[in-house]
Amino acid sequence: MADETEQQLREEIASQKISLARLPTLRSIIDETGLTSPETKARAQLIKELSDNEEQLELLIESKRVAAVVCLQDELHPPVDSGDCPICLETIKHVNYRTISRLFCCGGFICRQCSDLKIDTKKILIKCPLCRENIPHSYDYEEIRSMVLGHSNKGKAWAQTQIGMWYLGEESGSNFFAFDEEKGLQFLKQAADQRDSDALLEMALAYSEKTLKWDESKYMYYLKEAADLGHPGAQRMLGLAYESSNDEKTRLHYITLAASQGDAVACYTLGAYFMCVECGLTKSLILAKHYSEKSLEEDEESKDLVPFSACNFSCALLDLDEVRYEGVMEIPGHSPIPKALFWARKSLELANDSFPMRDNAIHVISDCEEAKRHCANCMKENECASFKRCVRCLGAWYCGKECQVQHWKAGHKIDCIKRK
Repeated sequence: MADETEQQLREEIASQKISLARLPTLRSIIDETGLTSPETKARAQLIKELSDNEEQLELLIESKRVAAVVCLQDELHPPVDSGDCPICLETIKHVNYRTISRLFCCGGFICRQCSDLKIDTKKILIKCPLCRENIPHSYDYEEIRSMVLGHSNKGKAWAQTQIGMWYLGEESGSNFFAFDEEKGLQFLKQAADQRDSDALLEMALAYSEKTLKWDESKYMYYLKEAADLGHPGAQRMLGLAYESSNDEKTRLHYITLAASQGDAVACYTLGAYFMCVECGLTKSLILAKHYSEKSLEEDEESKDLVPFSACNFSCALLDLDEVRYEGVMEIPGHSPIPKALFWARKSLELANDSFPMRDNAIHVISDCEEAKRHCANCMKENECASFKRCVRCLGAWYCGKECQVQHWKAGHKIDCIKRK
């Protein structure tokens, strides 16, 4: 089915390119009829339809590449810890703290999506969907500690990992146990010996940080064990660990695996690879934009990444539409300026003083703000710098209210992005 879709897209793209080649260029139409004329909008719409198909084709080809990487990994390291969520019944291929929420009463779990949905809708689980026992509140520290200790005494690896992390002060550990590095590592080692992926990753981190003396061989051993058990954080870290070597194939393999599970840092890294042509990948602004946008989903682990993702996303947006629309960036309904400006400003807003991509974000803002030299609707020159701008997106400038209303109806309502 995917091959049929790919062939259909290729044929449609080829036909669209032939049709567009027979028409006047976008710039010649704008010179003759104006930026907001029906002729300009019709030509821009044809470009958009072609671009949408090209984007769909690239994403389809990329999904096949990712699927091949995942299939290879499953052949080499078949999943050993999969299970079904008792609420949505979806199979969780790799059980770890990134994919599930643990039920401390019986030791079962629900998938992360169901857990997040319960939190978002404020539908707190009262009874365990597996054992039907009451689920303790998050602040019932004594009850939770007693439950987890009980599972640990029975040799449950997940419980040993949890206790180890509490002893090391992670996950509100001070509410359960006093800090004890030796005991924490002891519990983690027990769980790691049972090949618990979370414990294996924690042991790798222990050898890479100050907890234990740096040991590259042990760090790589634990990291690879966790990665091959499907832990996305370990897969991403292992991929990045190969940056210092010339093994680009292995680096791309593990970064792709982590990105396929939604790891934000891995998605950002893949986007950068496609933008900068690394690891043997072909340059693709479409895929750079795609992965940069995926990495914008902020969580506790990736919040420091958002300025970088936002900057790359804004650059990819601007560069992509500049190629598509022959350098014309202000056609209403087809302008990347409001969105690119929003994310470039966001990157600077969230970045610290040492942000290495500051110049990139400033460059995007400078390019976009060239538009303030004239009215976005009638193109009148802004001679006295007195034009008002759209208060919603701060990405379009007008000589008066009438032009603003006309421009909104002409297509700015599609381009405009509300500041958050």
